[in-house]
Amino acid sequence: MKKNSLLIILVMIIAILFSGCQAKTETAAGPAETAKKEVIRLKFATCWTPNYALIEQDKYWISLVEELVGDQVKIDFFTAGELVKSNEVFDAVSSNTVQIGSDFPGYWAGKDTAFNLVASFPMWMDAYDYINWLEFGGGLEEYERVYGKFGIVPIPHGPITVESGPRGTKPIRSLADYKGLKLRMSGKNQGNILQQLGASQVSISSSEVYQGMQRGLLDAAESCTPELDWGLGYGEITTYSSHPGWHQPGSMCNLLFNKETWDSLPANVKSAFRVAAKATVTRTLAFQDYSSATGLKRFQEVGVQEYKLPMEDLRKLSDLAFEQIYAESKANPSFAQMALSMGEYLHHYAPWRELAYPFNHGWKDSPLPDLDKIRPYVK
Repeated sequence: MKKNSLLIILVMIIAILFSGCQAKTETAAGPAETAKKEVIRLKFATCWTPNYALIEQDKYWISLVEELVGDQVKIDFFTAGELVKSNEVFDAVSSNTVQIGSDFPGYWAGKDTAFNLVASFPMWMDAYDYINWLEFGGGLEEYERVYGKFGIVPIPHGPITVESGPRGTKPIRSLADYKGLKLRMSGKNQGNILQQLGASQVSISSSEVYQGMQRGLLDAAESCTPELDWGLGYGEITTYSSHPGWHQPGSMCNLLFNKETWDSLPANVKSAFRVAAKATVTRTLAFQDYSSATGLKRFQEVGVQEYKLPMEDLRKLSDLAFEQIYAESKANPSFAQMALSMGEYLHHYAPWRELAYPFNHGWKDSPLPDLDKIRPYVK
């Protein structure tokens, strides 16, 4: 009987001691469990003004990020000029003045001409080609190589489909009609081709085209897709348009992340950023194509007359564009390396493009670049 009483007393003492330890443990853990996670705050500077259609892809990406990790990340968004100018975004991201930017790669061609290849390079890849190349043809590695030299991590998010050709006050039915024209057309390589066609390149911003056309400083201008051209007032100042947009069959806009910031982000946030970017690519591609049809209808309704260049003229333009590629490859090994990667993709895809025509994308009759004129300059 005494033994049982002692045993019961011993069990009660142990239980009291254990419950006390458990209470202390729960009390100590409680604040850690209930403490709020520190919010990651990032500055995002876009290249686009509020009324420029391409800003929508940036806004859409941010909205998806908020859905995925909104309680963990706060993005402060600045339009062009609010924090830095459009042409300052690259350097701002590189220096970590802002942690995120968005771009049109051709803006940075002065840093490396390879950026032109993923922007508005004439007679080159279309938007669908860019996606194929980036996902499976080694393109993303090339992106990371070129941007990485400047401490930037790039994530593609904004494909641009084929742009409108020049819109103006004089008809362009063939390459012969370019002779003597003054055109707003962006890009050094495009300017070289225009010069060979007897035309003059006028370097002004899209926002200056309206007044430039009114004052007779321009005969024609290109800016972007039909819907964006319409938003810039081109329907009020032009009578003719020429297609296709050989100066820019396609391009890819990107999100730029400061590498130091990127490396410090949690894995789930990085994943959310990439997933949101892929979803933005899909939506933007559909928007570009659908809205281009809408924009074309607007121009037709006000009587703008469209012309298409004949196939033989497009082949001549391809020859002129390839001359640009070979010359730039010789001058810049970085350009040559990216051009070779893209050229290898084009050769890889060409047989299927031919057999699947007309139920796939791209121009089946497009000549292919001579890779042997690029390889020697890759280092």
